[in-house]
Parts: sequence; structure tokens; C-alpha cells
Amino acid sequence: MISENFPRKFDPGIFVMVKYPEVGSVKSRLAKSIGSEAATDLYRAFILDTLSTLHALEIPFHIAIFPPATQDRFIEWLGRSYQVFGQNGADLGERLHNGFMTMFEEKYEQVIALASDSPGLPIDILSKAASSLRSQNAVLGPALDGGYYLIGFSRDTYIPSAFEGISWGTEAVFRETLSQLKSISNRVHILPKWMDIDTETDLRKFYEAYQMQPSTAPRTLSYIRSHPDILGAHS
Repeated sequence: MISENFPRKFDPGIFVMVKYPEVGSVKSRLAKSIGSEAATDLYRAFILDTLSTLHALEIPFHIAIFPPATQDRFIEWLGRSYQVFGQNGADLGERLHNGFMTMFEEKYEQVIALASDSPGLPIDILSKAASSLRSQNAVLGPALDGGYYLIGFSRDTYIPSAFEGISWGTEAVFRETLSQLKSISNRVHILPKWMDIDTETDLRKFYEAYQMQPSTAPRTLSYIRSHPDILGAHS
């Protein structure tokens, strides 16, 4: 049952969905164009830039690792200062749902799930996502490719059906998710569209947009600058 009583206690937390950056297991579409090793190196940069943004945001965050068995390897890579839990579930929808359940069990009143392949996402969008849950039942950040880069709920407005019956990995993900949310609540805040980086074209667009902004996703930009061949013939 969705509560319409506002304001609520405001105690947000974020979990970022991360795949362990192992060659051959991440960014498969990007890897087809630039090779698996370069795609993996770039994804490592995406993760580090995303974590830097979250540190600057000063909202508690956890890292949801996939596959769950790679948690120790992740800790070996980045150290023990992060709060980490495994992603569990048969598909992305189940893994997201279980991530929200984990965060609610950690006593967060508002929870946001964030993707790890939008390294240039501005901190003010994340701040707006968190603050919107003061008065909205859900928040959703549409990606340019038809998916979404962020979704969030308050504990008492959580809508599990947002993760059911979704055509994961297609251009319909945002549309289908929004339809599920709207079928239950009209209090859904839509954030600005933003890019995630899944293909060489995405990577080129990202570089064209941010190459003159060195403070934006510095590790990702540094990698691209030091490996200009990955931008293909348009570099």
C-alpha cells in the first residue's frame, strides 16, 4: 500500500550495481568494437569515476557486486573501505529487487539504485534524485538508449512490480518500467536523460561531450586520451 502522507523521514542510501571487471565478462557490445581488454580497462575507469562522484555526494552508499562470488576479488582490488554485498537473482530485475531489500534491511528509509556505466553523471542529478523522494513515490533516470541509469523508492512506497515482466537489455526498459510505476502511483519523478556507455558510438559521444571538462569522469577521459585508437576512425 502506497502511503500519501508527507513529509517522511529522510535518510537516503545508494547502492551501485557493479560487475567485477574481468576480461571477457563486461561491456560485451563495446568489446566487439574495441576489444575485450580495452573494454574492461574502460569499465574499471567507469567504476572508479562513479565511486568518486558518490564520495563527493556524501550520501552513504554500498556496492552491489556481480557475480556475488567475486566480492573478495573486488575488495582485493579496491580495499576494505567499501560496504559491499552480492547481487543475487536470476535476472537483473531480481537482482535489483534483492538489492532494495538488502538496503531496506540496513534501515535506509530512501534507497536509490545506480548503474556504473554513466561515469559523467553530474552530482546534482544524484542530489535531485535523493531529494525528490521527500515527496515522490519513485524516481527514475532515463538513459538515452531506452534503459535507465537510476531508480529509487522510499521504504513505504516501494513498488516490486517495477522489476517484473521487463524486457531487460532492450530499448523498452524505461517505457515498461515507467508503465509499471504509473499503474500504481502518479508520484514518479523523472530525471533528465543521460547517456550510459555500451557501444563505441556511445564512447565517442561521451568523449565529444566531455573532452574539455577534465574534472568530469577524469579516469575515463584519461584512458580515452591515452588510447585514442579506441575511438575508431573518428578519433
